[in-house]
Amino acid sequence: MKEKEAKVIIRQKKAELGDKLIILGHHYQSDEIIEFCDYTGDSLELARKASIIDKAETIVFCGVYFMAETASILAPGKRVYIPDPSAGCPLADMAKIKDVEHAWQFISRITRSITPVTYVNSSAELKAFCGRNNGAVCTSGNALKVFEWAFKTTDKIMFFPDKNLGRNTARLMGISDDLIKEWDPEKGSGGLNEKAVQAARVILWKGWCPIHWPEFSVSDVERVRKNYPGIKVIVHPESDPKTVKASDASGSTAQILNYVNSLPKGDNVAIGTEWNMVHRVSKKMQPDLNAIPLKEVRCADMAKITMEKLALTLSDLGKAHEVKVPDHVARDAKVALEIMLKV
Repeated sequence: MKEKEAKVIIRQKKAELGDKLIILGHHYQSDEIIEFCDYTGDSLELARKASIIDKAETIVFCGVYFMAETASILAPGKRVYIPDPSAGCPLADMAKIKDVEHAWQFISRITRSITPVTYVNSSAELKAFCGRNNGAVCTSGNALKVFEWAFKTTDKIMFFPDKNLGRNTARLMGISDDLIKEWDPEKGSGGLNEKAVQAARVILWKGWCPIHWPEFSVSDVERVRKNYPGIKVIVHPESDPKTVKASDASGSTAQILNYVNSLPKGDNVAIGTEWNMVHRVSKKMQPDLNAIPLKEVRCADMAKITMEKLALTLSDLGKAHEVKVPDHVARDAKVALEIMLKV
């Protein structure tokens, strides 16, 4: 199917389905996909949108699989489809439910005063695990608020799967590195002993987003500052804590957009996140602002969502991939997700 034909099909199907169809798109999608999305946002914004969709009966999610799962959980009664079910997330895959349950059993034998928090970039099973254990889900946009919520009732947080977001958030709370421990799932007891668990305030899972770590480094920040004296630098908090410290700011994709929009006309800004979003910001802000990528990094999984696949999905929803979460998993996961939406 050629691009022109795909566009015609998408427009026709959107017109036919009208209010019964909502297409959601993450900021990391290409311009060609964003053109057809009814709503664009980061994980938190899209989750909120999914939770309040009224008229639409069908949601097509242009993003990666865990996002479509989240939409399915928060929009019961709606049918949720993803154009390519193989569009996964390497970070989410780094934490398996059996490994997290093993870690939880080890840690909870040492302390009961601990709250599990999973990053939204995780499977529905891990979200359900948090729901069953008085925990919560967070996004990069509200991780700090969720951490604050957790510390109101327990002394410690077990955070998975992104070690960098966890450490950057803990540092924002003034928690020193000696009180932050890392659990390595490839080691029998995570590489931690009883004394380390007792001393910790935050226990981090050894996982990371390959788009943001180790891709964006301090040397990248230094290079761009040298080439553009006075430039502002903002990076995603999935980046290395040293990179975050060397930058002017960090934030979720929505927070990055807000930061860029707040800058005075004529400023230069380097953005450390997925290329598609930076490219779109750059086109939109010219000539008022020179926005450049800190480094050109693209998410191969986000790129799996193409116009052809979107057109094929809309052409025959009966044959498209519907995202279904088992009822017992969805029930527990929704508990943790609702805390994410409330804080």
